[in-house]
Amino acid sequence: MRKALYLVLSAAFAAELLASAGGNVERVKKLALENVEITAVERIEPGVEIGGAKAAGGSVLVKARAKPPSKVNIAICLPDEWNGIFLGNGNGGMGQNLSLKAAVGGANGGYASAHCDLGTDKWWVDQDSLDAAIADFGHDAVCMMTRAGKKIAEAYYGRPPERSYYVGGSTGGQEGLSMAERDPGEYDGIAVFYPVSDRTGLHTRFIFERALLHPGNRFSDAQIRRITEEIVAQNRGNAGEPAGSQKPYLKYPERAKVDYSKFGFLTKEQVEILKKVHSPFLDPKTGAFVTFGLPPSCEIADNGKSLKMGFGDWMSEWFFRKSGVDASKVDLHSYARDFGKRFAAANAAPNLGKFRKLGGKLLIIQGKIDTIVPADYIREWYGLLCKNVGSVPKTAEFARLFMVPGGWHGNISGVDMLGTIRKWVETGTPPEQIKANVIINNKRYPEDAELYLPR
Repeated sequence: MRKALYLVLSAAFAAELLASAGGNVERVKKLALENVEITAVERIEPGVEIGGAKAAGGSVLVKARAKPPSKVNIAICLPDEWNGIFLGNGNGGMGQNLSLKAAVGGANGGYASAHCDLGTDKWWVDQDSLDAAIADFGHDAVCMMTRAGKKIAEAYYGRPPERSYYVGGSTGGQEGLSMAERDPGEYDGIAVFYPVSDRTGLHTRFIFERALLHPGNRFSDAQIRRITEEIVAQNRGNAGEPAGSQKPYLKYPERAKVDYSKFGFLTKEQVEILKKVHSPFLDPKTGAFVTFGLPPSCEIADNGKSLKMGFGDWMSEWFFRKSGVDASKVDLHSYARDFGKRFAAANAAPNLGKFRKLGGKLLIIQGKIDTIVPADYIREWYGLLCKNVGSVPKTAEFARLFMVPGGWHGNISGVDMLGTIRKWVETGTPPEQIKANVIINNKRYPEDAELYLPR
């Protein structure tokens, strides 16, 4: 009897908390959304850990899911003490995972903070809905999260967000570029790091790379480290390289020249593979350019994967509609031709006229020796953007790209992306320089991210 009474009182207490917190839960529960249905609304008390993040203050966590055939799952955390800003958080890789940590972490800063899983979880189980998953991955999921998240926040607080910002990296960076292009009115500021700006080119490179490195493990860890050390040593006297630098990377790897005859610790076959990794990938039948190679001196980046197995490529599995694709058996000529046709819609076109007209601001951070999303892709994208806008100065008024020497996928820290984009939007002052740290072999190297100005 006591236990039953306790449960009734607990339920009543929870309902009272929901009703009396920072907003109106009942409005949220009754909210009708076009493509999304709300599945759960729960109270989070200060100090409670959700998804690996400890709640700093009281909040309400709302979960939602897309209507079929889409399988997107969304979480938005609504803090009691709201700063009036909506924050969209990007996913990474293929997506799949819904990060409550990202949602709660944003709410800890006072933001109505949302995250989604891109609708790609267990895509292989129901391949009839693969086309919907690809569309969600390419753009639709984050657009859905954004629109639903704003409406949920408005229903809860009784007023719409005053400002909206987006932060994401890699695939999340692609989503940010895509939002600026396709839904330019949703965010006031978008801050992305190492974004995928050419999805088809990138994943074509992955399959070419895996075919080149097949069956894998052609280089030892010691050889990979020594390759980078040798290339860095060969280029220490280059124009712009700091005299006497002890950093294990180059400031301008894009300018590096390599004397491959100095690699006596490699076999002839290894040297030929290394040359191909450093060179653009060409169509094996026509010799036409397919996609970028990797900059010399990047070999140590991302745990040396670029000279080991290469990177796993789920989009080749989407292309062939099966898992476990053997890259060595793929017709690279046909793949290069047909892959782009199949997935070109996933690319974000560099034409942000509406975003610019609405006053949107775009901040991009890219590591120079990234081997997962090489810097050449975003350099090309930004160059095309400048061309479409009309000039570099005009583009820099609303979109800026900063390059980090020694930076790769995940080793860059110390950059307040959200704070920087907020300052730009809210004060009108663009960032002229950005301080960053890169971590290599557990050692921190301070860096000045360079503002990229295409010539």
